[in-house]
Formats: sequence, C-alpha cells, structure tokens
Amino acid sequence: MSLLLIFLWLYISIFCHEMGHFIVSKMVGFQPYLVIVGSGKKLLNFHFLNSVIEFRIIPSGGVTYTSNLKLEKVKHKLAVMYLAGPLVNCCFCLLFSLVYTYYIAYLQFPGYLSIIGSLVYVEFFLFAGNLLPMDIDSYGKVISNDGKAFIDALTKTEQQFIQKLLGLDRYTNTQHSSGDLFNNSLITLQILYKAQAEFNKHNFSQVIDLLEPILDYPDILTRDKLYIIDILASIVINHGDKKYLDKANNWSVQAMELASDIKTIQGTRGAILVELGRYNEGKEMLLPLTAAGNEAIDIAVSCCYIAKADYYLGNDDQVKDWLNKAEQINAAHLILMRIKQEINY
Repeated sequence: MSLLLIFLWLYISIFCHEMGHFIVSKMVGFQPYLVIVGSGKKLLNFHFLNSVIEFRIIPSGGVTYTSNLKLEKVKHKLAVMYLAGPLVNCCFCLLFSLVYTYYIAYLQFPGYLSIIGSLVYVEFFLFAGNLLPMDIDSYGKVISNDGKAFIDALTKTEQQFIQKLLGLDRYTNTQHSSGDLFNNSLITLQILYKAQAEFNKHNFSQVIDLLEPILDYPDILTRDKLYIIDILASIVINHGDKKYLDKANNWSVQAMELASDIKTIQGTRGAILVELGRYNEGKEMLLPLTAAGNEAIDIAVSCCYIAKADYYLGNDDQVKDWLNKAEQINAAHLILMRIKQEINY
C-alpha cells in the first residue's frame, strides 16, 4: 500500500513540478504548448490553457515545452522558469517535514510516519537531483537539466546562452564560429522558436514552410544555414517520416558541401544514406563517430543507424552489439526504439 501511494504521489509531484515551469513561463511572457509528465507510453492527454498536458505510464521525468516569442531579457526569464520546478519540490519537502514533525510531537500515529518520511526523501531527492547540474536524455534529446540550464542562464553571455538554447554550438568550427546569431534578427529568431514548437508537435510541413525561406536570405551565415538544414533533415532521422526523404537527401548533401568537417553534419549525412538504402556508404561515414570522445548524441545515433545498416547487409551478429551500445549511451531513445521496430529486433 505504501509503495502504491508513493508511486501515485510521484505523478502528482512531477505534474506540480512541471506546472511550476508552466505557470512561471506564462508569467514572463512565454507560451507553453506541451507538458509531458512521466515517460514511456502515453496514458492520456488533455487541453489546458491552450496547451496539451500529457501523462505517460512511468512516473519518471517530465518536460515543459515553450514557444519563446519574446527574446528581450530571455536569460533572466528562463532562469526564473528553470528554478520554478525545483522550488515546487523544495516546498513539498518542507511541507512533509513539518507534517512529519507534527505527527511525532502530537499525534503519534506510527502507521503514517513511514509514508510521510518517504515522501520527505522523495521530494528532497527530486529537488536536489533537478538542481545538480547535468545533461540528461529527455524524450530522445540530450538537454541540460534545470540546474545546469539555470547556471548557464546566469553565467553565459546573452549570445552564448541563445546559441546553446538553439543548439547552434554543434554547427560551428574554426571557419564558421563568428558573427551574431542570424544577424541578431529578432524576427528570424522568433521564426526559429516557432519552428521548434511545430517540430515538437510533428507539424513537419509547417516546419519546412517556416525554415526553408531563411536558407535563401542573402546574408545568412554558414553556421546558421547548417543549423536549419540539419533541423530539416532530422525530420527523417528523428521521426522516420520517409515522405521527406528526398528533401532530406538534398539538405544533407548541401550541408556536406558547406562544412563536411563538422561531425554532426557527417552523422546526418550517414544516417540519410542508410535511410536511402546505401548501407555501406552510410556505415563507413558513421563508424568514426562511434569512437570515444565524440558527443553522446552523435555516438548514439550513429550506433542506431549502423545497426540498421548491418541488419540489411546481413551482418546479424553485429546488430545486437550496436544496439546495445546505443542503449548504454542512452542519448537517442526515440531513434533507438524506432529502429528496433523497423528491423523487428
């Protein structure tokens, strides 16, 4: 009975944690559009204040997606939003500690003490775990947890912070690392944030309609163009939507022509080659990215796609090893699950 109560409380706690992010994001002018509570298969969802609240089967983890339409003082606004979730857990921890103390001092009902005491520990670990700076795998994407994102918001410059927020740092090298993000155009950055929101909603045609015109801007930097191209190509890689495979092939070729030395661009091209059925070419391009020292997301995605290539090349004895390596890294869960389904593993 105690375990069941704690299990149910985890749902409530994670929901309240995400509502902390949700409410504060509304207060500072952002537009949250999706809140996910838990992990695994979806149990139910409902609409709330122009957003979708989704519950999943395992009470572990959560995320609040926002469309950041106003970038003025964005660091400060996001810092407050990141802190809001852990503060909810801190408040619960203090509340249960007071209740625990009250029971001991006045009521002396030992049957409830173990449950309340367990909830104190649960909330403390959720609070501390969320504030301890680290990168986590969140629904198939490696992101900073609340603590690390909060520190980044306080310590990085506005330019560095937005660059990390958009993931632009993965598309820079010594030749293409200077210059303002999209020439500091607020309109362009707003389009990018809107495209991110539509991508998370799986509205891929809208993502393409929003981003493709930016590629034709006369003053667009190579780094910024690479970022957009890779987002577009990832429609196929992250979600397996083969309807856009021809477009993704053209985008990845274009990216290689611009900066073939950037590893994430190599990984995108290798994955697209595998999707095209050019298994040997794709595998050859992806193998160097599986070595230690590469970013976790690049290693994981490469392992997934090499496993797929080996499956169709008839190297059945190697498929399991690549999938296991991808699973151990745990940085591309959704891609891993999709490829496992595709090859009936």
